Amino acid sequence: MSEAILEAQGLVAGYVEDILILNGISVKAWPGTIACVLGPNGTGKSTLLKTIFGFLRPIRGSVTYRGRVITGAAPRTMLGHGICYLPQHPSIFPFHSVAVNLRLGLWRSGLSGNQIAERIERAYVQFPVLGEKRRQPAGQLSGGQQRQLEMARSLLMDPNVYLIDEPTAGVDPKTSAEIYRRVQALAREHGKAILLVDQDIRRALEIADYVYVVRTGMILEEGSRADFGGDTQALVARWLHAGGEPEGQDPATERNGRPC
Repeated sequence: MSEAILEAQGLVAGYVEDILILNGISVKAWPGTIACVLGPNGTGKSTLLKTIFGFLRPIRGSVTYRGRVITGAAPRTMLGHGICYLPQHPSIFPFHSVAVNLRLGLWRSGLSGNQIAERIERAYVQFPVLGEKRRQPAGQLSGGQQRQLEMARSLLMDPNVYLIDEPTAGVDPKTSAEIYRRVQALAREHGKAILLVDQDIRRALEIADYVYVVRTGMILEEGSRADFGGDTQALVARWLHAGGEPEGQDPATERNGRPC
């Protein structure tokens, strides 16, 4: 792999004092590569992305982008650093049209009207369903189409790193397949670094170049997709039993008693 463009080292963080969600997590993202963070509910996966993006300031640890320390930088500055965040629930403007949603993604870009129009037309080529529904209120799109709108809007600003949280949550299988194809295209065709949080183990392992397995706010295992040998069932078994919880305990509950 090439040199990492984004690196989080030893992140320790939580939402309430003395109740930690992250217990020293370290992850990297590489250009043209999909790094997947996998694990059961409540293990800190979403919290990891929020901490990297600045929504939550870590108690300890660091985040660097191209070797520059950006730990705890405000989320509003992250796109300027070249990092975008796609949350689990699409952050669209539901009462505005698809076209307006895309234009709003460029409102602080400094581009001319013609340049904005050219970029939006390219988005319609890459995401044909958005071109077909450009005048439709974004809130009337399906969940998968809303996710595509969010991906298209982020591409307009041409970030280098994507932090993507559960891109197919609540989406039908056909649309999920399209979303995973789009995520692959971001890395393979556009050279973006992808840090993907997911619970769809099989699909994530199909597209991942590197895998982090998270348990109770720590990295349990990591390695390339080949290192895991495609043995999904064995991987799941390791997740469920590595923490030493008694049989029947809800895996969505953190060791410290607080779900992520």
